[in-house]
Amino acid sequence: MPTTLTLRRLAERLNPFAVARRRQDWVIDSVLFAVSIFGIVLTTFGMAGVFARLPDWWLPVDIAGAVIASAALWWRRRYPLLIGFLLAPLGGLFLTAGPPAVIAVYTVTAYRRTFGYLAVFAVHLIIAIGYYLVVPLTDEFLLWVVFMVLIYGTAVAFGLAARARRQVIAGLIDSAERDRNDYERQLAQVRQAERQQVAREMHDVLAHRISLLSVHAGALEYRSRAAAEQGRPLSGEELRSSVGVIRESAHRALEELRQVLMVLQADPSEAPGELGTERPQVTLAGLPELIAEARASGQVINLHELVGLDQLSDLDSQLQRTIFRTIQEGLTNARKHTPGAQVEVELAGVPGREVVIMIGNQLPVGATEAEIPGAGVGLTGLAERVRLDGGRLSRTVSDGRFVLTARLPWRT
Repeated sequence: MPTTLTLRRLAERLNPFAVARRRQDWVIDSVLFAVSIFGIVLTTFGMAGVFARLPDWWLPVDIAGAVIASAALWWRRRYPLLIGFLLAPLGGLFLTAGPPAVIAVYTVTAYRRTFGYLAVFAVHLIIAIGYYLVVPLTDEFLLWVVFMVLIYGTAVAFGLAARARRQVIAGLIDSAERDRNDYERQLAQVRQAERQQVAREMHDVLAHRISLLSVHAGALEYRSRAAAEQGRPLSGEELRSSVGVIRESAHRALEELRQVLMVLQADPSEAPGELGTERPQVTLAGLPELIAEARASGQVINLHELVGLDQLSDLDSQLQRTIFRTIQEGLTNARKHTPGAQVEVELAGVPGREVVIMIGNQLPVGATEAEIPGAGVGLTGLAERVRLDGGRLSRTVSDGRFVLTARLPWRT
């Protein structure tokens, strides 16, 4: 949302003089008005000899005209060009109106573009030089011209310096706003990436457990129905055993969910490990347990370790987690979409070069590519996880088999 400062600066760019005066502007305008009046007083005493050669009534008229010119300076911000041009004849007609005329030239230079202030500067200079032809104030015309050029040239120089200062400050403010916007955009990207990471973590942690829970519940339902059809209900021991497995799976799912939620609630300023808020850190050391749990649920798994777990245990911990999650996601998808199908898991690779993980299973008869595993977000999140680790994930269907392949760099 635009800030008050941003809106004000935009208004100043569209019309710098239509914006209400700030306290600082009132102070500056008051000081310039006071300087103008003080200049009138000095000019009155400095030009006493010239006024002595003029009619007696001219001095009060001259001072009155100079005061009117000074009062006009209060509108210099809103109408700089108009005030600049109006004060040119007043500055030429009244001797004591020189100070407000010089201030008007300064204002136009500070707030208007090149052609504006050059036009005002030229008009004031021409009228001031023409005044000499009517009322010679010195015996040297050239000296008068040089004096006027110096006076108005100094006003232009100060105006240019004020404009340059304003432009530098505006540039610094623009740069600060851009930096702030860039920071906020980067922060939003980091937050979005973290949300996606948490979503992937929750999916990886829970999908496996819930799929096991579903398999066990389905097995209990099947056994109960089969026993009822045979006229022999399940014994109490069989029920306790089946319900115990379901309870254990549900308990583990809730425990792992609690760990993920503790990560979300953790204070980012705390050091890792404090208050038990570490993110669940799985490694390939947990792969045998993962396979055992899947087999216990009735899933048929053939594990081919072309590269031993002892070699893979030297890999970077983040890479081990990605390999673990890849196998976990492959087994979960197989259970969900092809229950009872045999799953082939292959760990291969070349030490120092790459690791290859392949999970394959037979598809149901008549399945099409649109019906293969991966219609949800699990494989999408897994593909992003693999990509972030410098690898690539591919899915293929060939000869009625679905094969999930991940290739990752061998990083220790």
